[in-house]
Amino acid sequence: MSCVQCGHPHPTLIRRPLRPARYSCRSCGALYRPGPTPDGDEPAGADPLSAYLTEPMLRWVRAQPAIGPDAPDRETISRWYKEFDAFVAKAKSSAAARAAFEQVVRLPPERLPAKPPAFAKVCAVLHATCYDAELAAARLPGADRAYVAERVAGVRRWLAGPGRDTTWPAAPAVPGPGAEAVRELLSLWPDFPPERVATLFVALFGVADGPSLPGVRERFGDDGIREALLAHLATGERPLRQAVTRALEET
Repeated sequence: MSCVQCGHPHPTLIRRPLRPARYSCRSCGALYRPGPTPDGDEPAGADPLSAYLTEPMLRWVRAQPAIGPDAPDRETISRWYKEFDAFVAKAKSSAAARAAFEQVVRLPPERLPAKPPAFAKVCAVLHATCYDAELAAARLPGADRAYVAERVAGVRRWLAGPGRDTTWPAAPAVPGPGAEAVRELLSLWPDFPPERVATLFVALFGVADGPSLPGVRERFGDDGIREALLAHLATGERPLRQAVTRALEET
């Protein structure tokens, strides 16, 4: 093994009880955690960031002089995605950037997409589709579908973990719209006009916005929406909100 920052061989392994292992470089002083091995196997004590980042991005993050948090907030993880995508793009047009990229990431930059979906875009599509990774990936552009799916999966795991407070199910549920409003929605089913969508979402999820009507329809179907409205009318429960929350908790 060599230092991810300067390439000096044989960094010192630092083991700490109940905490991830780290390496320290005696030459440049870099301190970093081990990332995935070149053959794709995870080292002992797998890096917690591997849940949210692709392997190339993880290697790059852990090569930075300042060690990032294991549970990054939105500002931090969004910056990582943006800066890594810029690094990939630059490595494809600059010899110096390519050399640095290949040393840290251990891949040629052509192996990665030139314009993957941005972090904010992936979040928005996941919110819209009630956090269904397959539906979200299908809505995003990109020729490398496997890479898009991997990015969606990582962002979804972040939303289910450190980013949970940024999801719409994390917001306190507001009171229901009332029985008369729900009966009106049922009379309109399955054609909900735009001016009734906010009322529909309050009845189904306890929020006025967050998902999109097409996303909800794709995820649960018109019959599922009708059954959920009937359940809310009868008992005040919101089975679709419960389903979305449960799916995030089980991630």
